[in-house]
Amino acid sequence: MKFIFTADVHLSRYSNDKEDEENIPERLASLKKVLYFIADYCCKSSDIRTIVIGGDILHGKSVIYVVAQNLMLDYFDNYPELTFVVLDGNHDLSGKGEAAVSALRPLKSVKNVIWVTKEPIFTRDKNNTKNEIAYIPYTADIDSVVKKFTSKILISHFGLNEGIINSGMSIRTNITTNDLVKKYDLVLLGHYHKPQEIITDNIKIYYAGSLIQLDWSEKNDEKRVLVVDSETLEVQSVPTEGYKKHIELEITNQTKDEVIKLANQIKKNGDHVRILKKEFIDLKKIEKEFIIVDKTQTDITDRGITSSMSQKDKHLKYLEIKKIEPTLYEEYMKIGLEIVNQCEGDI
Repeated sequence: MKFIFTADVHLSRYSNDKEDEENIPERLASLKKVLYFIADYCCKSSDIRTIVIGGDILHGKSVIYVVAQNLMLDYFDNYPELTFVVLDGNHDLSGKGEAAVSALRPLKSVKNVIWVTKEPIFTRDKNNTKNEIAYIPYTADIDSVVKKFTSKILISHFGLNEGIINSGMSIRTNITTNDLVKKYDLVLLGHYHKPQEIITDNIKIYYAGSLIQLDWSEKNDEKRVLVVDSETLEVQSVPTEGYKKHIELEITNQTKDEVIKLANQIKKNGDHVRILKKEFIDLKKIEKEFIIVDKTQTDITDRGITSSMSQKDKHLKYLEIKKIEPTLYEEYMKIGLEIVNQCEGDI
């Protein structure tokens, strides 16, 4: 059997975005286009009739936005000939531990959707002798659940110790590649937005990555979905189409004219573009047309960061010093504080 695997859709209201011609926020419109691109890809294929979404189809956790939920339900309704398997991700849940509830409950009544929540679901091989696919949704104890079972293919939503987040860093987690070897042959994961794979002689692990470049932390990523053959374990990467990309260009005095020309073309094509400078360059003529990220070396000592500050206040002050866009504070803070919390006690 062949199926498409994707994850980390993150449907939300995106109220700060500009709206398109259908009065839909920009990122939500991009997500809609890519979702329909995937379903149409299946319909055009003679042997793919299943789409598996490995968690985080919604974004708001404790908040359900009607426009996002309606888009999700309309999507499934518009493709009755397809089967969708949807796993709970951490962003689909509100609350913690056993008290967590899923925002995906409306899927319980959708005929062509298999909703995987709370407990794993298994499919068996042709001879009914062993598990072929283990669908394990996100839960508070997912690390122990994943280590408990064996199957030819694991589909789940968690952070792997060897995985890489968008900043290029790894975060220490309770699940390592060694925990999965000899239990699973192929692992398909959601949670980390950076498309990546870890392939050894004993196991193949894939993060599909997020469906589109959701913000500047995902700039220049080549987004994709995976076409998976459950019998041969062959995995094909298919680039997604139809979304507005975030493209960052580095500029020098030598490349100034060339980069500005390219930036104008990218903007004309409808994508987002910003310009990174690491040396002193006069860009006053274009500073109103493009986002300019100034990474020239500056002295950041004695700028108000003190040892008595909380970690959060230190991070906020540092972001202010480095002139990071305020719209990105939340994402940077989330990553920074997660790293600090993981490292506590290691020094």
